[in-house]
Amino acid sequence: MSIDSQFPHLFSPLRVGGIELRNRTALPATLTNYARASRVTPRWSQFLIERARGGCALVVSEVIAVDPQAIAHQAIVSGYAPENEIALRQTADGIHAAGSHIVGQLWHPGRQQLWQPSHSPMGVSDQPDAYSWTVPHVMSDAELDRLAGAYADTAARLARCGFDGIELHGAHGYLITQLLSPWSNTRTGRFGGSRDGRTAFCRLAAERIRDLCPEGFVIGLKMPAREGVDGGIDPSEAAAITAELAATGLIDYFAYGQGNFSTSLEDHVPDMHYNPGHFIDLHKQMRAAAGGVPVMALGRISEPALAERVVAEGYGDMVGLGRAQVADAAWANKARGGDLSHIRPTVFNNFCWGEVHAGKPLEEFHNPMLGRDGEHAFVPDRATKARRVAVVGAGPAGLECAATAAERGHDVTLFGASAEPGGKLRLEAALPGHEEMARVIDYLLGRAERAGVQFELGRMAGAGRLSEFDTTVLATGSECRAPAIQSDGSVPTIDVRELARRLNGDAAPRGHRAVLFDFDHTAMTYGAADALAARFDELWLLSPRTHLAQAVNYCSSLGVHRRLHVAGVNILTAAEPVAVARRSIRVRNVFSGAERDLDHADLLVYATPRLVNDRLANALAARDVIQIGDCMAPRNLMIAVHEGHGAALRL
Repeated sequence: MSIDSQFPHLFSPLRVGGIELRNRTALPATLTNYARASRVTPRWSQFLIERARGGCALVVSEVIAVDPQAIAHQAIVSGYAPENEIALRQTADGIHAAGSHIVGQLWHPGRQQLWQPSHSPMGVSDQPDAYSWTVPHVMSDAELDRLAGAYADTAARLARCGFDGIELHGAHGYLITQLLSPWSNTRTGRFGGSRDGRTAFCRLAAERIRDLCPEGFVIGLKMPAREGVDGGIDPSEAAAITAELAATGLIDYFAYGQGNFSTSLEDHVPDMHYNPGHFIDLHKQMRAAAGGVPVMALGRISEPALAERVVAEGYGDMVGLGRAQVADAAWANKARGGDLSHIRPTVFNNFCWGEVHAGKPLEEFHNPMLGRDGEHAFVPDRATKARRVAVVGAGPAGLECAATAAERGHDVTLFGASAEPGGKLRLEAALPGHEEMARVIDYLLGRAERAGVQFELGRMAGAGRLSEFDTTVLATGSECRAPAIQSDGSVPTIDVRELARRLNGDAAPRGHRAVLFDFDHTAMTYGAADALAARFDELWLLSPRTHLAQAVNYCSSLGVHRRLHVAGVNILTAAEPVAVARRSIRVRNVFSGAERDLDHADLLVYATPRLVNDRLANALAARDVIQIGDCMAPRNLMIAVHEGHGAALRL
């Protein structure tokens, strides 16, 4: 195999239907919410084009609605009317100019109620939607027949716009999943009952697409290999469906996304707590059933070596890299060129998925250029005048600012109180399941070093030292505030960050009973809960709110609840600690005022709203300084990195 890459299988060509891909990398459909009023926007197109320019061979668009009832909200592109044809043509042209191919994902949510409760959900049976518990209108055979035609009409429109094919979205519990699954499809007759009936809609839609679209037009199907519910599609059923549909000759490739909108939605976007390539064994099983039809393996794959293994060892014919390419549009080009240290890592914290699930535009916490023209090869403009810049604080905000400012030609010195850069993010990386967060620090540090940033770590700069610089940027972060608890000191009390510090040393706490006060609801707090549950016989988790994990994206919050319940953590909602005396923690219900004591406590850990670390800012009040990240106002990691980036561009 003559491929100029250390990953020769990944960067070999592949025939899929009527097209030949230049390599085996694919962008799975990735919801961006960049559309407006169901119209394609420049950012919607650019997100896809930039990944093609970055070397991705097959670009699958995000969902395109086939019917007005499929518009879950106005950031979903309509494919059933001509209003988007010009923009879709421009998108296809841009992707072809970059040497790649584009497939449009055709979508109808069926009974799923997400963002548009005013719409009447259209289901295939009368079971409630597993997410919202809404009971749908049950579509008749005639309505499903009409809808199959809508899929075909939309595919024909995309073909006229230059798209190379379509993908039928039959995963994650949407309409086609509801038809394929014996768990959700309880109908009889033409579109129900036997497996042949449950696959009938897929076959009908594909046949009509073949009739309306040119020869060689690609038809893919994304479906679950494991639905994750009793009586649903399991690997055996998925393999049988795959074999049946492959035998028709209608499907040109298969892709598999796990779970549905029950608690198994956690499998939809496997996070940091899953193994790399968590589902590739399922893909290998489906590939055996596909009879030579190419299979796209996907789900928590980000390292080029793993992607190479997927192809070389027969787990899949293509590798779907979603979150990896959200983080870095040029993932494929960098991997092919062996430029691995320059790949912006994805750490699978699912922040980006949480944004779109909330109906907001897609953002990645450490890719500020996401979806912008030139993203795949972004280099910041050189400064018109080089300055001596001091950046104080070596957390993610400070590292991003220092690296970007130095890349623009400024003379940058980065100060950090700790001898090790990374700030509070380094502490989070000490928690179980969060170890990959250290990769963000390593990436930012590598950029800063290559750009020539000078480091003064292990001491915080004072006002005198900073007077030597033209500009000072403060990224000094924040601290947890101590809760208002009367205490006699009999129970050691520390914040969640101090717990993370101790986990790396000999002082890692252990004992019988620990109490964690969750006045924070972020993923870091639940990493602390996992650590405490592993080290103490008994853990009590208290929160003044009525439910947990409100600052964690929905998919990952399912994992939070699963781990807490499996570990036997005692959860008290609407509760707060009010006093500590004689190794007992008094807890009060925030609604009733009723109190109870948790006796024989060995440790109290708190995660609370943070306080700005503004001591240095106050000392420099008379000077022109820039504050970024938590020392401006305590917020999240994305704001810290994006503010650091923006401040550097303004210097």
